[in-house]
Amino acid sequence: MESETLKALARGWTTNDWPTISCPTCTRGELAPDDQHPLTWEESWESRDWRKHDHWEPDWIRGQFHGALVCDRTQCREYVTITGDWRLVEQRDDENRWDGDQYEPLFTPRFILPALRLLSAAPRLEIPAPIEQRLQAASTVLWADPSSAGNRVRAAAEALLDDLNIPRTTTASTGRTQRLSAHDRIAKFRTAGHPDEADLLEAVKWIGNDASHDDSLSVADVLDGVELLEHALRLLYDTRPATLKQRATRINQQRGTRPRPQSTDQQPSPLP
Repeated sequence: MESETLKALARGWTTNDWPTISCPTCTRGELAPDDQHPLTWEESWESRDWRKHDHWEPDWIRGQFHGALVCDRTQCREYVTITGDWRLVEQRDDENRWDGDQYEPLFTPRFILPALRLLSAAPRLEIPAPIEQRLQAASTVLWADPSSAGNRVRAAAEALLDDLNIPRTTTASTGRTQRLSAHDRIAKFRTAGHPDEADLLEAVKWIGNDASHDDSLSVADVLDGVELLEHALRLLYDTRPATLKQRATRINQQRGTRPRPQSTDQQPSPLP
């Protein structure tokens, strides 16, 4: 899943620990730091000022970085700009031990362009354009404003309900048209025979609510919502299970990969 890779990216990486990320353009190649445009980082003014403190330690050092990533696929070679924050952390060995005097920079992104994909590329998962558009909008602001991205993921969930023809309004007893809340729409979806998918969308809705009411939503929180939404999309739109079932039925009926000649009980006619 792309969201798992992006969670690793959100936790930060060191110069020797770059996560494997799919190219947002061709989806087949992988992004890697570009040797011709290496990551460049500078210490911030505030960090330099902290050096005057009596109890200063090297892990107080931090600042901003910028650089480029390039798709490793020859037919693509997409160029992706990345900027963000860095700070010094203890350098540990393969057994997570620190020798006491080695540090290395840890990078966390704040802006990536073109925006990275939030969903895994799946040829049999034909997602309606309005949902894709909202997820793309979420990805654009994910690193700089996770709460805003969370709202866009919730909007993608509502676009899914639109595509499934779950009404946005109802007629009250007074005859007036009333707008249905996302919760009410999900309830209608559940009673229409989709309890599992409705539970997933309800969780996405709650994450979106948190995004609307405070600014504490993290990148990982948003990606949790994306994973839940992606699972609902696979349950509803992924054609692979039905295709595999049809293939299994055909093979079983044929008793193999090729049709077998029908047997006959008729005996050959005797020679004259």
